[in-house]
Amino acid sequence: MVTGILWTAFFIINFNVAMMIPLLPFIQHELALSAEASGWILAAFPVVALLSNLALGPLIDRYGRKRFIVIGASACCVTLLATAASHSAVLIVLCRAATGLFMPMIGASIFAAVADYVPELERPRAAGRVTTAAPIAFLCSLSMGVVLGGLVSWQVTIIGLAAVCAALAGLTLTLPAAPPGSLSRSPLSLALYRERLTSLAASPGTRPLMAAYFCWAIGVYLFLGLYPSWLVQHGLASFGVDTIGSVIFVGEVGGLFGAMFSARLARRFNNPLRVCACASLAIAVVIQAVPWTAGYPIAQGAAYMAFAFGRDLMLALILGDAMRLVEASRRGSLNSSLNAVYQTGGTLGGLSSAWLYGLNAGYFANVLSAALAFVASAWLLRGISRTRLVAQPVD
Repeated sequence: MVTGILWTAFFIINFNVAMMIPLLPFIQHELALSAEASGWILAAFPVVALLSNLALGPLIDRYGRKRFIVIGASACCVTLLATAASHSAVLIVLCRAATGLFMPMIGASIFAAVADYVPELERPRAAGRVTTAAPIAFLCSLSMGVVLGGLVSWQVTIIGLAAVCAALAGLTLTLPAAPPGSLSRSPLSLALYRERLTSLAASPGTRPLMAAYFCWAIGVYLFLGLYPSWLVQHGLASFGVDTIGSVIFVGEVGGLFGAMFSARLARRFNNPLRVCACASLAIAVVIQAVPWTAGYPIAQGAAYMAFAFGRDLMLALILGDAMRLVEASRRGSLNSSLNAVYQTGGTLGGLSSAWLYGLNAGYFANVLSAALAFVASAWLLRGISRTRLVAQPVD
């Protein structure tokens, strides 16, 4: 039951991020949006979400993960319905910004809640199951966005996500109270925020982890940011949209298997983060085939599947194992800090991806730069020594 609720929460997080990509063309057409207005719609959520993640960690540790998932899901239901009811770019931007404030309440609580409610030996399996929501959300957001946006209305997809948020809020209320010792007793203050942020950045366990996660996020978006555009314009330009859609679909199925396989690897290895290092190096090698196999759908599907497999394998292992590096009362702070790191790395990677694609339409620059980021992530992950802190009433 706990895993299912947290799976739904992670599905919402990823669906919300991915859905605007297929919906934006339909919003542009209906509201006659300029390129600048469209850019603001895309940027409003990640900019506010980054700041929200940085602010939420100590609050979540103080008042509990369950409470913030309920509040965040309820508020997101309202902001998403308001988004669907908006008829101007300004209102949509404001609604996306409001969603960026509340959605991190869910995201920053998920893997801390896994550690709260799941016994330690079962956490890798639970984390792997939860992260399978990411590729499924990506697949659903693309198909629903294109089909419903083109045949019905772009609002339908957003209203559907609002309904799932409402269901999540209700389901989360059924979770038991937070276990003893999982909540911080420190009074909220600027000094506490400074201490939490600096301690996580200075810890020999969490510092290289966050740096590795940052490099990983940059690498993912350097490669993935313009990959669908490259397929349409160059990579598989002579094939139909159905073929290109099949390549993306098959690739994301690989991501689903990567998330599922992560639990088995976590149980077999004492240090799952070193498995991540190997996966990161493998991704760096595999993606080199992409620009050289332009015009070959099977090769593109195989390369993208391998990339997605490694990407979601790493995501599950990193987020599942990270909670062992801090005591229970700091898990929310670490979860929110990792989310902020991901937002920053993803934004930088996405912007750089567009710039590199403009320099080289063959996608060689994107692939090489992404590979360097994955190699850096592997080097940092390999150097992490396992640090297990026992939860104690230190606050």
